[in-house]
Amino acid sequence: PEPALIERLDKDVEEMNRLVGDMLDLARGLGREAPREVEVGPLLEELAARARETGAAVVVAAQPCVAIAAPHALRRLLGNLLANAQRYGGRATIELQAQRGDDGVRVGVLDRGPGIPPEQLEAVFRPFYRLDSARNVDSGGTGLGLAISRDIAMSHGGDIILDDSPLGGLRAILMIPA
Repeated sequence: PEPALIERLDKDVEEMNRLVGDMLDLARGLGREAPREVEVGPLLEELAARARETGAAVVVAAQPCVAIAAPHALRRLLGNLLANAQRYGGRATIELQAQRGDDGVRVGVLDRGPGIPPEQLEAVFRPFYRLDSARNVDSGGTGLGLAISRDIAMSHGGDIILDDSPLGGLRAILMIPA
């Protein structure tokens, strides 16, 4: 066997493994975990620290707030949003925000990437939907991250809204009701 062929086969297996894992997460809805109080600020700081290890510039502006959520599911949801901001925001600074309101907790992930055209802001939540069909898994993921994230948000009685960021890219807002 040729080394190049073996390397390609390894990449194909990794790609299929990631796809199957994402499909299982979507099918399960990560709903087997009991909700409990989660301090949002420290969770955002933890995610930001991991992203910084990969060279990302991430700042956190979090008011003290507690969400009632399944901790691992919430971590997955916010990790997906942060990964998208890293993937499409280039080397620009990403901002993670959290605030408590009368209606619950709002967590924002703001990037300075190209954003999403307004007519596609809802479509990106469909499984396997990609803005650019020419992207492969190495550059654009499996197309399941936002579908999984919205599923998790809705299982908590909340939602995710995407719109233009005041920073010049995309703003993803997670809302979890009180």
